[in-house]
Amino acid sequence: HQGSSTDLNRLRDKSVDLVITDPPFGDLVQYSELADFFYVWLRLVLRARYPEVYSSEYTPKTLEAVANKFREPEDANGFYQKLLTQCWRESHRALKDGGILAFTFHHSEDEPWVAVLESLFDAGFYLEATYPIRSDETKGDGQFGSQKVEYDIIHVCRKRTEEPKPVSWARMRREVLEDVRRLQQLLQNHAKEGLPEADIQVIKRGKALEYFSRHYGKVLVDDGRSMSVLEA
Repeated sequence: HQGSSTDLNRLRDKSVDLVITDPPFGDLVQYSELADFFYVWLRLVLRARYPEVYSSEYTPKTLEAVANKFREPEDANGFYQKLLTQCWRESHRALKDGGILAFTFHHSEDEPWVAVLESLFDAGFYLEATYPIRSDETKGDGQFGSQKVEYDIIHVCRKRTEEPKPVSWARMRREVLEDVRRLQQLLQNHAKEGLPEADIQVIKRGKALEYFSRHYGKVLVDDGRSMSVLEA
């Protein structure tokens, strides 16, 4: 089915067991603009057979979940995050209460992670687990956000079925440290074998955010305010 993930109207509420996806890379890849190079040629041949697909002169771009400062000069990143949130919410609506959402994402910068995870949490999901896996080595040398990161993170998510409980950052920090200490020897061994520091940080970040996501909006710091995803 060709359409926008912001509107999965063909799917009934709570009818899906599993959602698997791979969010766009923020501002790194402009997919529809790149697709125009082959779309215009395919359209010449296939428009008569598939008029509903090739009706427009170029690929549709209005609801593309990317950060494009030329199309959205005022707040390209905000537009990207807003569309991601709508996509996650539609997945949340269609997913059964016991279902799983799984996706991969990697980036060496903080901002795209914040956009993806904040929109995910705002849509009602939490991180059940994160799994680092060797990334696709066919991406080339330093292209599409892979300059410093060799590992993708598989995020396994579930729907939040109850309100998160308040927790202090000091308490949660102790829990995270205890869990990461169990990984310390494993990470050190990988570092000796040449695993880049950026990958180690990605693995540790994923583990820490598992805890944070379960208390999203209720992780309290010293002055009584809730901690943001970026701070976490």
